[in-house]
Amino acid sequence: MNRINQIISVGSVDGVLTSAALLRLIGRDDVGLQFTQAFSVDKVDVTKFPEAARVALVDLAVNNRDPSMTAGFIARLQEAGHQVVAVIDEHSREDWIEIVGQVPNTGCYHTAPDDEYNRHHDSFFVNCEACCSNSLPREFEGLIIEPQSQAEGTYKSSGAVLAAAANDLLDTHGVELCQAADAGDRMDFTTHFGAIVNQAVKSDISNDARRVYLARHLAQNAEADDTIRGWMVEYEQILADHDIIVAAATDLGGGIIRVNTTGRKVDVTTLMARLYRSGARVVISEGELFVPDLKMKKLMIAFGTSEKIDILAAVKAAGVPASGFAQKANVDLADEAGALVAIRALLG
Repeated sequence: MNRINQIISVGSVDGVLTSAALLRLIGRDDVGLQFTQAFSVDKVDVTKFPEAARVALVDLAVNNRDPSMTAGFIARLQEAGHQVVAVIDEHSREDWIEIVGQVPNTGCYHTAPDDEYNRHHDSFFVNCEACCSNSLPREFEGLIIEPQSQAEGTYKSSGAVLAAAANDLLDTHGVELCQAADAGDRMDFTTHFGAIVNQAVKSDISNDARRVYLARHLAQNAEADDTIRGWMVEYEQILADHDIIVAAATDLGGGIIRVNTTGRKVDVTTLMARLYRSGARVVISEGELFVPDLKMKKLMIAFGTSEKIDILAAVKAAGVPASGFAQKANVDLADEAGALVAIRALLG
């Protein structure tokens, strides 16, 4: 485990805390740490990693919209001379197996007798036919930690995957990090470490430098320092804004609540969860959204739901231009009324 010298992690609470636990296990200060997302691994510059880096992927799922992006990422790592030695991910083992078939075979890399990876190999996606008797087609041979499947498996978070794989190596602090990571993956941020990371990240959610700072600090410390506490105070102001937004919400009947977030900084996930818990089936939110085609923010209307219904399809079927995904439909201000009619019909 202590041979890992580069971590690539997703920036969720689960990812940050699992990375912290992994850093604690590795026990060195020279480990690289970079945060990304499944849909942005094509932007990771692998040439900036240490030479012949031994890489651990944390909470990083295969990009289910474009699996070839993940395959290309793994191929770039290999071509740069790096080796993925751990995939600490709970999303879908099957998706990772599919990726194996898209990654060029780079052959076997034998290890020295005293190497901790001395079963057969220290490379990712190995072809054993040339040199081993147990000729398995490119599987997970050689990984210290293999990806798991959340849907039908035991492990529901990357924290749980790491805890199970390194159970005998984790101290009390490391176990608590993994437990908080596991809770955070289910949107439970009430744990000590989960609350720290959630509040410190959410006040500047696109700032990955905060995530790096948090993971490195919490790998060694149980309490927030002054820098982290300052970030947490910023989040308290966001929660105060939530109170104002909820107090001014309009009940449109039929389980539909309308709010206006314009000019306020919000944690969308937390705010929506609060409104859904209050009984809202659909939340209409007026506020600024980033429009990729315009490369700028624009005042728009977002329809959201926590129910397993396809509101985007319903809105589009009504002839209203919309973007988003099944449980969220974004429309122009002028199209709110038409979209609302479609949503009411869907709710019945």
